[in-house]
Amino acid sequence: MRRAAGGGVRDAAVAFASRAGVDAAGVASQILLAWALLPEGRGAYAVCVTFASALALAAALSADRGAQYYVMTGRIDLARASVLAFGVCLAGAGGAAAAALPLAAGGQGFFGKADPGAFRLALVLVPVLALSTAAEQLLAGLGRFGRLAVHLAVRAFVALAGIAVLVQWLGMGVEGALLALAAGHGAMLLLCLRDLRAQGGPLAAPSLAELRLAAGYGLRYHPGRLGVEGERHLGVLALGLLGAGAADIGLFAVASGFMLSVATIANAAGVAIYPRLAGAGGGDPRELGLRLRLVVMATAGALAALLAFARPLVRAALSDSFAPIVPLMAILAPGVLAAAAANMFATWFNGVGRPGVCSWTAWCGLGAAALALLALHPAPGAAGAAAAAAFGAVVRAALLAVSFHRASGATARDVWAPRPDDFARLWARRGQLALFGARRPPAEAGR
Repeated sequence: MRRAAGGGVRDAAVAFASRAGVDAAGVASQILLAWALLPEGRGAYAVCVTFASALALAAALSADRGAQYYVMTGRIDLARASVLAFGVCLAGAGGAAAAALPLAAGGQGFFGKADPGAFRLALVLVPVLALSTAAEQLLAGLGRFGRLAVHLAVRAFVALAGIAVLVQWLGMGVEGALLALAAGHGAMLLLCLRDLRAQGGPLAAPSLAELRLAAGYGLRYHPGRLGVEGERHLGVLALGLLGAGAADIGLFAVASGFMLSVATIANAAGVAIYPRLAGAGGGDPRELGLRLRLVVMATAGALAALLAFARPLVRAALSDSFAPIVPLMAILAPGVLAAAAANMFATWFNGVGRPGVCSWTAWCGLGAAALALLALHPAPGAAGAAAAAAFGAVVRAALLAVSFHRASGATARDVWAPRPDDFARLWARRGQLALFGARRPPAEAGR
């Protein structure tokens, strides 16, 4: 499973191209949903998806990331890791969905923001989301970026087609949108399972020792994952819990969706370098600084372009009813930039087997965002939720940066100071083993 020489830049390009295509389809989906559902319906859809995503994430216990890590380091073979990841995710997500059924039918508070039928339908999404995420992580751990790009594109375009048919044509509203999302993830899951079977052969039960290995990493990684995803979904959750109307939730959700599309740059870089870091001791921290600078500059440029044309784009694509998201996008922008930097530091800590750092920094960021929301109570509104989300992201990025400097010994100049030859250095190293240094053989990894 060692990657070919010079694969780092190529992998990042493939990952970015796939994420960009997925985001383009996602933006098209957002446009269709906006016209069909309007802010109120878009808010109802947002709370349903947030509810399902939170359950899927929490119940999976990050077994997929534990399995991914030990596949990359050669400690667990793919056939056993697949059984481990899918078994835990399916059991946890199925149990969580069943336990949440009474809440979904209650129709009170947060669960009053959408029809009970929509919330019950969202529960179908829980195991599908958990399993498709696990499949995506395992393929990424194998370095199968080309195949994964195809599968992610299928997911996005199946969901887009589903929205066009079920929501726009048949008028099924929020329920149709949820079914379209489930269809997209289901299609990707089937394709990923086929590829994993071809790569790993017949499935095999993991040993107790392997289960302990993956569970140990997953449980150390899980709190950080919950914190990061909690920070991402905090705005919708808080607005729903604090009594905001469905229209405010819809406006915030659409603004967040557009801004998060810019995170494609950092996400693609993180996906590409993570397999190279696993078990390699982190390599030269100055190389992480090179990637960090390029990712931050690219993200800043994308944000500037998006905000410069935000008003005419929103009016043309989403109608005047969504014009209030333009100031929300500006408020969210610093948080998106901070999250791009945080993603690079978090990838480094996860790759060197220290996910605990990501955990406590994520929860500090989430706590900071929650405190900001409480300070704005009783009426934070969509703008307050956006400001709180941005503040939490900045806090998390700052803590990760300080932790990275202490752990790696890199100076601020090594990491943050732009150099005239940054782009030339990245291009010149495209044919070398790896920008983070040669990986150790799998048998030595993790010792």
